Amino acid sequence: MQFVLQGLVKKKWHIWFYIVATGVANMIGGVLAYFGLFNVVFEGFNYLLVNYQPIVVTIELVLAFGLDAFVVYQMIQPKQTDTSAALVKVRAVSPTALVMIGGGAAISELVTALPYFAFLAVFFSQNLSPLVVMMILVIYNVLYTAPLIALFMVYHFANQQFDRLYAYIQQLIGRFSDSLTPLVIALIAIFLVYHSVSQLIA
Repeated sequence: MQFVLQGLVKKKWHIWFYIVATGVANMIGGVLAYFGLFNVVFEGFNYLLVNYQPIVVTIELVLAFGLDAFVVYQMIQPKQTDTSAALVKVRAVSPTALVMIGGGAAISELVTALPYFAFLAVFFSQNLSPLVVMMILVIYNVLYTAPLIALFMVYHFANQQFDRLYAYIQQLIGRFSDSLTPLVIALIAIFLVYHSVSQLIA
């Protein structure tokens, strides 16, 4: 992810928004897991689903139809033919977008972060104070973001080589992005419709 984003930022240092957001989101996930707040979130969602099912189902259906409309719009709109304008547009990833992407990437990776949760499991068996837990989590996530920082340093000192490799990878990505993005959005919309309908007929 960072490898692609590094070539899209306006200024090199903007990638730090992504790096910091990734580390912070990963740490927040650890804190939520350690203090059992994930269960609170899940119980809250189940409470809403049981007590306000029509509202939740309606929101899901609205989101699903909105995503479907977006997919249709993307499919029927004219393709960008001005490559220079497209390049300028692509190289306009804002710091806010980098923060959102970094946080989202960290959250999605938490699902498969078995070593991280194994690391947290050690805490569950120890009688540690919250302050000690927070300090250890900070150290862990500094180490977690170290490869991202190293990649930034490589890009900073080997910019031309990095850009050539990035341009090649970007060509490969461009061949599939036009079809994969609508497909992923459509699958999300289908899931929302399935979940909402299954709740209605349950």
